[in-house]
Amino acid sequence: MKVLLTGYSGTLGTAVAKSLLENGHQLRVLFHGAAIKPQELDPGVEIFWGSLSQTSIFNQLTSKIDVVVHCAWDGRGAFDAKFENVNLYGTTKLIEAANSNNVKAFIHISSVAVYGLNRSLWNKLVDEEYPFVTEERSMNSYPWVKVLIEKECERLKDNIRMNLVIIRPGLLFSDTKAPAKKVISLRGGKYGLLVGNAKNHLPYIHVNDVAEMILILLNTAPKYAVYNCVPTIHLSARYFLKRWAERYDKSVRILRIPPCVLRMMNKAVRILKKALGQQVGMSSIDYQIFTGIRNIKYDAAKAVQQLNWQDVHTTSLSIQGSDKYDSIV
Repeated sequence: MKVLLTGYSGTLGTAVAKSLLENGHQLRVLFHGAAIKPQELDPGVEIFWGSLSQTSIFNQLTSKIDVVVHCAWDGRGAFDAKFENVNLYGTTKLIEAANSNNVKAFIHISSVAVYGLNRSLWNKLVDEEYPFVTEERSMNSYPWVKVLIEKECERLKDNIRMNLVIIRPGLLFSDTKAPAKKVISLRGGKYGLLVGNAKNHLPYIHVNDVAEMILILLNTAPKYAVYNCVPTIHLSARYFLKRWAERYDKSVRILRIPPCVLRMMNKAVRILKKALGQQVGMSSIDYQIFTGIRNIKYDAAKAVQQLNWQDVHTTSLSIQGSDKYDSIV
């Protein structure tokens, strides 16, 4: 099968590309060269140089392709209209080009962030039927544009011939990328940053498990479907990072940031924005606080039951002490 992959240079794209090649698929990638040197490119990959903003190449890009896996995300221009225009308009045009070229299936990578972080969700089990957020002020630019893209997918689904599937992964990690906001070096040590007491549930998912769901969907994609790609066992953020460090990098220690510190930073930012005459809504700091302290449980039962998918790489970190947490499948 010939697969077009966007977002090849990202953490997820790298894992997906490796998985596709290992399973014998032909691979074409949309590549802007930001994070990988040309000599690091796999010789078995067909490269199309460009980005989501270059919609004029999309017809040629999707020609003679069986399935599109859309992982790309352009984070440039996050503070102006370019951020929304490039990702929303680019994704829409890519879907339309793929459909025109008789592509069989389009797999779009979204995020569980589309459900929002409202406290009314705390301790609830959120499945794919739960409505996503409808107001921009309740989140930052990234999840809001993901919401807009999903709305566009819903609008297009009845007017296209190809199958369209949306995957909503949790927070991505890998063997080299820790399940923490950031890993910093401080006084000779390495620290993973977590907000608050880090006892809350966070939907960390290994990129290889997302890649596995994509592999399953290559041949079994329904006409239209949405799947949460999240842990089947709920783990506290603190425990999860600790287990990751024990396996992959024993030098990493947990450094917890009190929410009050971030709130003080947020207050300073708001004062500055008002002084500059800028609109004050939910800031990125607000969103980082809510992301860090959320205690929402996301349901993966649909993927498990319909696709026979398992988060093998993610749950392997919870083998010891997993009786402390509740399995949802």
